[in-house]
Amino acid sequence: MEERRDRPGRFVFHDLMTCDSDRSVNFYRSLFPEWDIQDVDLGEAGTYHVICVGGIKCGGIVPVDPSSGVTAHWIGYVEVTNCDAATDCVVAEGGKVPVPTIDVPGIGKFAVIMDRQNAMLKALQPAAPGELPSEPASGQFYWNELLTTDVPSARSFYQSVFGWSAIEQFAQAKDEHILMRSGDEDVAGVMPMSPEADHPPAWLTFLYAEDIDDRFKLAESLGAQTIIAPRDIPNAYRFSVQVDPAGAVFAMMQLFADELVD
Repeated sequence: MEERRDRPGRFVFHDLMTCDSDRSVNFYRSLFPEWDIQDVDLGEAGTYHVICVGGIKCGGIVPVDPSSGVTAHWIGYVEVTNCDAATDCVVAEGGKVPVPTIDVPGIGKFAVIMDRQNAMLKALQPAAPGELPSEPASGQFYWNELLTTDVPSARSFYQSVFGWSAIEQFAQAKDEHILMRSGDEDVAGVMPMSPEADHPPAWLTFLYAEDIDDRFKLAESLGAQTIIAPRDIPNAYRFSVQVDPAGAVFAMMQLFADELVD
């Protein structure tokens, strides 16, 4: 079941930037047979692989030149009503715009933005309304969590840029956790990075998996490395974090039955 709606401030699309698109496509196609991957010829830029789940376009796999120095990573798109205004706000709030607004006919305007701690997202002003699923199902891009060195700074930054509101929460280890909302809808989380983390601040993309334990083992058999084996967040969800064979970090999430009812 699908629904169409306006949704500024919500994550509406995700891209995987990879220097080995064939390897990435094969891995995720095996891990998520729910994905219908459609190839689009970009000429000299290579082939863009559009990800559809349940008939809805929700992501893509983007070939990156290995000589660019870019490491494989997922990046989410947040819908905005005016991309140029959003990038102006990013700069005013102390962030950066490494890729200024690009206008793609039929798609809309987008730009790559960085917050004050250099975590990256894309702001998207779509050319036309899109579709979102009405309930979670395996293979969907379901959640996004920011791991940062400065939670208060990130909170104020995204409140200004995307108009998000914030609710303070606490994780099991009593670390600060912020739940970000667009209107009355939860859209993302913000939490402090571990002091032992060996990576810069970044957004973590969560894919929904109704059978997370089986899917986790399958990912391992397909060459994924484990960062966090499946574990529970009481009264909420079960999740895992892995690195795909091309080097991109991704997470999986499965809601508990009572959360699905809510």
